Amino acid sequence: MGKRLPNGKRTATLTLVLLATVGCAQRAHHYSNSTANPQANHELRFGLMTPTDGARYEDIVRAWREAETLGWDSAWLNDHFMPVFGDPDRNQYEAWTLLAALATQTERIRIGVLVTGNTYRNPALLAKMAATVDEISRGRLDLGIGAGWYRKEHFAYGFHFGTERERAERLAEALQVLNLLWGEKHPTFRGKYYTLYQAPFAPRGVQSPRVPIIVGGQGKKRIVPLVARYADGWNAPVQTDAKGFAERVELIRRECQRIGRHDCPKRFSKMFALVTISRVPLVGPAVRTGARLLPQVDAATAWHLLAGSPADIAEQIAPFVRAGCNEVIVSFLPPFDSETIRAFTTEVIPRVRALQAPPT
Repeated sequence: MGKRLPNGKRTATLTLVLLATVGCAQRAHHYSNSTANPQANHELRFGLMTPTDGARYEDIVRAWREAETLGWDSAWLNDHFMPVFGDPDRNQYEAWTLLAALATQTERIRIGVLVTGNTYRNPALLAKMAATVDEISRGRLDLGIGAGWYRKEHFAYGFHFGTERERAERLAEALQVLNLLWGEKHPTFRGKYYTLYQAPFAPRGVQSPRVPIIVGGQGKKRIVPLVARYADGWNAPVQTDAKGFAERVELIRRECQRIGRHDCPKRFSKMFALVTISRVPLVGPAVRTGARLLPQVDAATAWHLLAGSPADIAEQIAPFVRAGCNEVIVSFLPPFDSETIRAFTTEVIPRVRALQAPPT
């Protein structure tokens, strides 16, 4: 069942396309759209990621509609202005305008950008965009945000890049701005990077008191602690291993205790990149070994690429679920063929659910 293992050249190309989506890798509330809200219970949930690198709008619409029909919980876009790997002249849609369009093409599934690069947009502008999309989607938006990481893209389009510390500081201020705009009337804020002055904010979106915020990244010192202070959930990039995932979940919980936050985030998601579903023996090891030979791919990312039989792929995901992951986000390859989406839905997801209980 599923796609056969591509030849070596195609495997490298597919791997590079996937990596374009995964290099980057206030309080928890009762939301008005509770039936679709992942915080309503602790059930394991699954999200589909459709990177736009080389993709067509029609293919993304079809994939999102199919995922909704098959019962997936969420659908996500990546946020880049140019492909991260391969031909820089391939398609790369702007994420938030595309997301607004996709909100009109779906009805139930939760939607978002995983993650929005904070360096690309002023946070007050982003808050307005998010509130608008939340209204268009009738309360189905999750706002994913991260510090930004792709240096070449920043230089190409004139975005200020700065140091790793500066980007983390900017993200911290942006999260304050987002929370203030949703949490106060006409807030004023004077930070090092961003300011507000008696800022009105309407419409506010459907979800109350605000759109859920998901922070992406794995930096223990500067990024992950921001989840405990300002966000509703955390998303780990592909290269995070199960041990590291568990450590960061615990870090978030300890930070909540330290700052006295009682409604600590409960949403812990992990990005996975799917290369191929195939019962051909040793497909998984072959794909991961081949990926490690590519100069653009670090070993940690290559090691965690999903490839192999449905049982093999479920075994790759299960340790993260046991480590505290309750949202599995799977990045598919353009053109997001229906066969692969259905195979993952019917053959992988049930196996992951069966394996999620700790071994006895």
